[in-house]
Amino acid sequence: MVPPRVDARSLSSYLPYHRTIRGLSRGRSLSSWVLAVWLCGISSIAWADEGQATKIEGQCFGPIRYFVTVGRVLSDLERESLQSQVQQRLDDINRKMSTYISDSDVTRFNRSDSTDWVPVDQETARVVELALRISQQSEGAFDITVGPLVAAWKFGAANTENEDSQVPTSEEIQQLLERVGYAKLEVRLDPPALRKKVPSLELDLSAIAKGYAVDEVAKVAKRLGYENHFVEVGEEVRAAGQHPAGRKWFCGIEKPLEMERALEFKVPLENISIATSGDYRQFRIVGERRYAHTIDPRTGYPTDGQVALASVATADCSVADAWATAAMVLGPDTMQSLAREYRLGLHLVTRDASGSLQAIRNERYPKPVAEAQVAGPNWVVMVGATVVAFGLALAGMSIGVMFKRKPIAGSCGGLANMPNQDNRSPCELCSNPSQECRELGRGAKSAREAAEHTQ
Repeated sequence: MVPPRVDARSLSSYLPYHRTIRGLSRGRSLSSWVLAVWLCGISSIAWADEGQATKIEGQCFGPIRYFVTVGRVLSDLERESLQSQVQQRLDDINRKMSTYISDSDVTRFNRSDSTDWVPVDQETARVVELALRISQQSEGAFDITVGPLVAAWKFGAANTENEDSQVPTSEEIQQLLERVGYAKLEVRLDPPALRKKVPSLELDLSAIAKGYAVDEVAKVAKRLGYENHFVEVGEEVRAAGQHPAGRKWFCGIEKPLEMERALEFKVPLENISIATSGDYRQFRIVGERRYAHTIDPRTGYPTDGQVALASVATADCSVADAWATAAMVLGPDTMQSLAREYRLGLHLVTRDASGSLQAIRNERYPKPVAEAQVAGPNWVVMVGATVVAFGLALAGMSIGVMFKRKPIAGSCGGLANMPNQDNRSPCELCSNPSQECRELGRGAKSAREAAEHTQ
């Protein structure tokens, strides 16, 4: 990556560097320009402008916001093209998989009471096939047919009543379970179609569609040539390449707190996706009991609250999205075992009976970084660069004096008080001294004369 252009005017906020570059710009020696170039470079490292990236945002799937950041500044034409193609891709997914659009594949399938094959788009069939595969792997904890149970517990689109409304009875839940279950759904890819085993079966792809949308938007960015990009749809993210500041992209993970929003940690992302689910934002309190919004498709009841937050890291965001939901249902022990089997990065925050929280993280999940590593320069590298740069500067001075027989020009950098073997200050060699240098030289000369008089 080409570092940003830095000049004396742009460094006015960083006064020490600004003054040094301005002072050196009056000189003409090799050492002055070496030091000036080095200071410009160090300023680029320490204060890399976040504006080197271009960020677009918009809305999809109803109220959900999306954000796309690419690792360089785009022209107006490039920005408009990226925005247009991302929005077009998201709208296309929504038209096929939304439960709110009357002629989408999902709506047509849900409205049908036939047990024959219902033709759908190839893309819809592929997403359903992936969902069914994860349903099998998760032992039924992830299930795209759970919609009627979610509605019965007044979550999702049906969440229009107050917190004191009644919960479904055990009889009602048993009746709903007869029309819920991934095993009651079939999919084929050629020709693409879906089939119900029970007429009242319904689909809801919301627990996998956001992650799938992240994957597809990332493909749009890559197709347009933006290898360095960061995509977020809802709370699901995917990153590729590097941030324009020369580091990895970072994703923040929240603390599972009900009454406030706080960051738990940040993790670096490079060619990986992260999806996160939790029970601390959406829940109902009926009487004295708290009900989480995640429903266990196998029992028909909300999860028991043992898992407060589940974050899954893997290559495809669609896979991470589905497994993050499954983790809320499965609990820590089973989910950790399945994460090992299917090579998933996993971060869980569990809650005990007293409400205390405890984090569990496996080795495949990206290692959190300290705040100092997220922003700001690498001071070890910078100190090393300082030593090398000043060595080059002094070498330049020596070359100019010894071989070109030209006096040193510009700022002395404090050499006035360092007399040579003849007890003369190096500043006396300067052909273009500043007022500050003159004062330093006079002070050094006075001090020398006073010392000689004392002797």
